[in-house]
Amino acid sequence: MNILRPFTALAIAMLLPHSTFAQRLDSIHTLKDVAVVGVRPHYLTPSQTLKGSMLQNLSTTSVADALKYFSGVQIKDYGGLGGLKTINVRSLGSQHVGVYLDGIRINNAQNGQIDLGRYSLSNMESVSLYNANRNERLQSASEYASAATVYMQTKRPTETTYMLEYGNGSFGLNKLKGYFALKNMLFIDAEYQHTKGNYSFSFHSEQEDTTGTRHNSDITFYRIEAAAFYKGLSTHIYYYNSERGLPGPVIRRLSDQWDSTDRQWDQNFFVQSSYKHSWQHFGLKANLKYAYDYLHYLQDPQTNASTMYCNNHYAQQDIYGSVAGAWNTRYLSLTASTDLRWTDLRADVYKFAYVYRIDSKSLLSAIASYRGFEANVALLYTHIADHTRSAAAPLSQLTPMYLASWHGGPWTVRAFHKRIFRAPTINDLYYTLVGNTQLKPEYTSQWDLGADYKDRHLHLALDLYYNRIEDKIVAIPMKCQFRWSMVNFGLVKSIGLSTTAGYDRTWGKFALSANANYTCQQDRDYSSPLDPEYKNTIPYSPLHSASLIVDLGYDGYSLCTSWLYTGNRFALISNNKEDMLGAWQTVDLKLNKRFCIGRQSLQTTIECNNITNSRHEVVKRYPMPGRNWKLSVQWSW
Repeated sequence: MNILRPFTALAIAMLLPHSTFAQRLDSIHTLKDVAVVGVRPHYLTPSQTLKGSMLQNLSTTSVADALKYFSGVQIKDYGGLGGLKTINVRSLGSQHVGVYLDGIRINNAQNGQIDLGRYSLSNMESVSLYNANRNERLQSASEYASAATVYMQTKRPTETTYMLEYGNGSFGLNKLKGYFALKNMLFIDAEYQHTKGNYSFSFHSEQEDTTGTRHNSDITFYRIEAAAFYKGLSTHIYYYNSERGLPGPVIRRLSDQWDSTDRQWDQNFFVQSSYKHSWQHFGLKANLKYAYDYLHYLQDPQTNASTMYCNNHYAQQDIYGSVAGAWNTRYLSLTASTDLRWTDLRADVYKFAYVYRIDSKSLLSAIASYRGFEANVALLYTHIADHTRSAAAPLSQLTPMYLASWHGGPWTVRAFHKRIFRAPTINDLYYTLVGNTQLKPEYTSQWDLGADYKDRHLHLALDLYYNRIEDKIVAIPMKCQFRWSMVNFGLVKSIGLSTTAGYDRTWGKFALSANANYTCQQDRDYSSPLDPEYKNTIPYSPLHSASLIVDLGYDGYSLCTSWLYTGNRFALISNNKEDMLGAWQTVDLKLNKRFCIGRQSLQTTIECNNITNSRHEVVKRYPMPGRNWKLSVQWSW
C-alpha cells in the first residue's frame, strides 16, 4: 500500500488544479470505523437448505411440499388437498422432529404433530433441515431437544413493496394473496384459499379395483401474518382459520353412505418476539411466545352410518420463554441457556380432566475451534411435570450430544452422536380409553459420519448413519378392538446412506440451479425374537427414495422441473404382500415470466403437478390427486 501512495498522489495532481491539490494534501480526512458483520459457518451437522429463487420457483404451496425434496425425509400426506401433512426424518417419527419459525419452536403438547401444510412459502427466505440440531452459538435449550430440526426463516424486507396475487386451478381452487413490506421494518402477508378437492382417483389391489371421485376433501382457510424488525428485536404475529373435510380411506362399498363426512375447524394464533445482541466477547438472546390453538372435530352417524357420534372441542394454550448467553473467544465458545414452557389443554371429551404441563430445559454447550478442527459437546437437562387428576410421574432426564468436524479447503469431514428422547404427549397419557400414565419416554440414539465438498458452484455431501429407537410408544388393542391403549413396545434399528448434490451457475442472463438427493435406508423391528414380525421392515419406510430439482432462468423467464421418487414400502408391520404399497414417482413443472412495467412488475405463473398422472398413495387407501393445473398472476409495485 505504501508503494502505491506516490502514484496516487501524482494521479490526483494531474487531474486537479494546483491550489486544490495543495489544499487536499494539507487536509486530514478521518473515516469512521467500519464493522464487517457476518455469520461464521459451522460444519458439525449434516444440513439441507432450499432458499431464494429455487424455493420460490418450486411447484409448491406449503412448507410440507418443499421438505419432501430433502434427503431422508418422508412426508405423510393423508390424501385430499386439506389433509394432514407431517414430517418423518430418517424414520424417527414426527414427534422427534422440532419445527421452528424464526428460531422459536412451534409446539403441540396434545399429540406432538405439527401440520406443515399450514405454513406458506410466500414469505419464506429459506427452509432448512438439520440432523441432530443446528450448530450455532446462542441457541435455546429447546433447539437441542429433538432428533432432527426444521427451520423456517421469514424474509426481512430489503425494500418497500406491495403485491397482489390471484390464482385459479384444478379441483375448484381459488386463492387470493396480498403482501406489504416496509423496508427493514415490517411486512404483512395475508392469504385466502378455497378448493373443492373433488379429484378422481383409481385404487387397485389384488382384491379390489375401484375408481371414483374423492368426496369431503374440500378446504377453506385464511391466514394473516405480520412481522416487525428493529435492530436486534423481531416480533412475529400469526393467525390461521380453516374449515376442512376429512376424507376417509377408500373402501369398496355398495353405496356412498359409508363415505367419510367428518369435518374439522381450526384456529391457530401466536405472537412471538426475539431479541439478540452481541458484544466483543459476549452474546445474549431472549425469546418469548404465546400461542392459542383451537380444534373442533365433528363425526355424525346421520351422514355416515359407519361411525359413532363425536363432537369434540379442544383448546390449547402455550406460554414459552428462554434466555441464552454465550462467551466467545477465538478458539472457544461457551453457551448456557434455560427454557420454561407452560402448556394447558381443555377438552369436552368424556371423562377428560383439565391438564397443564410445565416443561423446563437447561443447556450447557461448549464449541472449540482450532485450525480447521471443530468440536461441540452439549449436555441437556429436561424436567417435565403434568398437573391433573391421576397425573403421570414427573420426568427428569439428562442427555448428551457430541459433534466433531475437520474443514480444509473445499472438504469437510464430520461426525456426531446424539442421545435424545421425546416425552409422551398429553393424548398418550390421558386420552380416554387410550391413555397410559405409566409410559416411559421414547429414546433415540443417533450416529452419523459424513463428508462434504463445496466450491463456488458445486456442493456434494455423503452421510452414513445408524439410529436406534428404544421404548417406542405405540397404540395396540387391549381387551377388544374398541379399547386401545398406548404402551412402550419396540426396538427399531435403522441404517442408511444419504447423498446430496447441488450446482449453481450464472452465464450473463442465463442461470442454472440444480439439486439432487438420494437415500437408501433399511428400518427393522427388533422388539422381540419370539414375534413373527421380528426383523420385519417398519411401516412406511422405503428402501430407496430420491428427488431432483432443476431450475433454469433466462431474462425474466424461469422454468423449474422437480422429480420425486419413493420406492416400495409396507403399510403394516406384518409385511404381508397385500400390505405392500408400490413405488411411485411424480414430475412437476412450473413456468414463470416477469414483465417490468416502469417501476412495477407483472409475473404470470403456470404450473402442472404430477404431469405423468401417477396414481399413487402416500398413506394406504388415501389416494393422491392425479395431474392438476394452476395459473396465477402477481402484480407488485
